[in-house]
Amino acid sequence: MGQSRILAVGGGISAFLVALVVAVSCERQQAEPGSSDADTQPLGSESSENAAAPAPPGPPPPPERAFLAQLPPEQTSQLVGLGIDVVAPGAVPPGFSVVEIRTEQANGQTPPVGSSYIIVYQDSTNRCFGVEFAADGIGDPPVTENRLPIQAPLFDDPNYGLNYGPFEDDNMKSQFPGSNLYSDWLLGPSGVYRLVGAAYVGSLFPSLAGCEDVAPQEAVSVVESFTVLTPEGVGYGPP
Repeated sequence: MGQSRILAVGGGISAFLVALVVAVSCERQQAEPGSSDADTQPLGSESSENAAAPAPPGPPPPPERAFLAQLPPEQTSQLVGLGIDVVAPGAVPPGFSVVEIRTEQANGQTPPVGSSYIIVYQDSTNRCFGVEFAADGIGDPPVTENRLPIQAPLFDDPNYGLNYGPFEDDNMKSQFPGSNLYSDWLLGPSGVYRLVGAAYVGSLFPSLAGCEDVAPQEAVSVVESFTVLTPEGVGYGPP
């Protein structure tokens, strides 16, 4: 009789354990639906094939003063409206922005006699320079004590240079004793172009009379970056 009781109790424990295992298995199946592959999905992955993919990010907004030569469309249109090839720096030195533009419209002749412009740049340290165009009426610039060669890809003449320092001629030096900075006139089909420094800029714009020159090598880099603001300009070689 005692043995039968032990077997009965043991049988009850076995049945209880089997029922417990079945219950736990059912709970796990309800808590973890789907195939066994779900356990190996990376964190953050979509469990549904129909989940919508995130939209790709749009292009970032252009930085401030991102226009070529830092000329916004309305100023570029003003210059191109002269009917000439407009040349401006392709690489403006850091910190500089356009502070003045002056234009003069041609009188309808071909080539456009009388057209001219100057674009003036200035930085926060009161340095300035200008890019000038003239259709006609120019002469040889006065010789200065110093000169650097310019190799501007837009203009093929290898003899162009940047003039800077006091004038070499004693009479000119006595009249204008300060330092000067300007490039040679660079010849293109519409006319001639050059970089001008603080002395010339200050003579045209009284508000900029106290500005200072950029370093000569920096001025050379600006001239060598000259580019045309219209698609037609691809480079000016000798005639």
